[in-house]
Amino acid sequence: MICLIVSYAGLVSPFSGTIYYPALTQISQDFNVSVSLVNLTVTVYMIFQALSPSFWGPLSDLVGRRPVYIGTLTVLVGICIGLAKAPSYTALIVLRMFHAFGASSTIALGAGVISDFSTPAERGGYFSIFGSCQMISTTVGPVLGGVLSEELTWRWVFWILLIMGAVGLILVFFFVPETLRSLVGNGSGYANPTPSQWIKRRIANKKTGPQPSAPTTSKGPRKFPNFLEPFIFLRYPDVIIGMAINGCFTAVMYCFMTTTPTYFSSIYGLNELQVGLCYLPFGVGCFVGSSVSGRLLNKDFRTIALKQGITPDEIKKSGKLALDFPIYRARLRSCWISMILGELVTIVYGWTLCAETHLAVPIILQFLGGISSTPIFNCIQTLMADLFPGRGATITASANLVRCIFGAIATSTIQPGIDSVGLGWMFTIIGLILTITICLVPVLIKCGPRWRKNRVEQHQHREARKQRNNENNSSNPQTATTIEQ
Repeated sequence: MICLIVSYAGLVSPFSGTIYYPALTQISQDFNVSVSLVNLTVTVYMIFQALSPSFWGPLSDLVGRRPVYIGTLTVLVGICIGLAKAPSYTALIVLRMFHAFGASSTIALGAGVISDFSTPAERGGYFSIFGSCQMISTTVGPVLGGVLSEELTWRWVFWILLIMGAVGLILVFFFVPETLRSLVGNGSGYANPTPSQWIKRRIANKKTGPQPSAPTTSKGPRKFPNFLEPFIFLRYPDVIIGMAINGCFTAVMYCFMTTTPTYFSSIYGLNELQVGLCYLPFGVGCFVGSSVSGRLLNKDFRTIALKQGITPDEIKKSGKLALDFPIYRARLRSCWISMILGELVTIVYGWTLCAETHLAVPIILQFLGGISSTPIFNCIQTLMADLFPGRGATITASANLVRCIFGAIATSTIQPGIDSVGLGWMFTIIGLILTITICLVPVLIKCGPRWRKNRVEQHQHREARKQRNNENNSSNPQTATTIEQ
């Protein structure tokens, strides 16, 4: 239930971007501004969408998921009302900044919640559900946005987003408990309660007296959240390689989506609504690929665990992975199949458009592109959550930052590249770039365990040194006073 609710809430971020695209022309006419200025609202949204999770992720890893979830969704609902009634272009662009600031939190928070309650043995399946909802929204959004803009007005785009955000806020408020393990341990702790948890606690207190809280893993006073942590994660070689793989295939997805309106209209003579419908096969492919990859991730994990003499039930019971467990091989064992399929589809897709083949051919290739892309995203996202337990929201913020950067590069360079070398050769070059990412997988499998071990040992040494310093300071008050001064 928790997975389905946070997956629904995760729809808000990508949906807020894609449903807006068909309304750009109407907004330009209503506010009497150029299309370039209206496109600036898209650019601003993408910038804040990339940076905002770097704020919300570390904050939720410290104070809990529920306060940040409820706060950001409340802001989102209020901003949608303002956008639906925006009186001027200036108001629109300012509100879109705050819109991205609230909406983009849902993906990082959802990933954090799933990494909290799921064990490595089952995490791949949950992340596949979460990822499939995000991918579907990127294809359904333009269709719904086109219908709303054509049949009603562009302002209804934000009324729909208001309804979606309000439903997500109600579901999270009433049904999603606090999952941050440093606050609630295995889930039996009491922190940031839902209304039903609060009522049960009050009734129990009246009957038997104050209830003791379950032990948690928190140590000492809370620190101020480090909002640079998502950027700091990128200094680790295994993280940057994984993010680069993820970013490259995200860039390919943006190349598919941004070239579809232009070339499907010019080659096949489709109108805006028909072009919007052409996004659906890609979305269906994403859903199918994500569903299959979830089962495959769990199957690969069980296979590797059994080879190590460990039953998945043992890992599920402990919820932890040993430092010598080959987690890179477990997560990336079947990833190369999707990567090779994605490379071939990308190259063939460009030449089919160049040759102006029947419309069914590029649509089928987009379906296969969706099938090949989501397993890669799920593999990398699940691997990152495994490597940084308790930091699911922060590491997802890092991934979001890299994805947005690669996506922005793709959308800004794809058309100039096509104009320079042609449609077929441009997608061939992109396909050859994907070959490099395929070669990075064996590097990650071979060198990743050593990088992970070094990172964990360095962290343990720092914590031990910090603990010794604290013990020395507490045993020598005069020294502690001098240090404080």
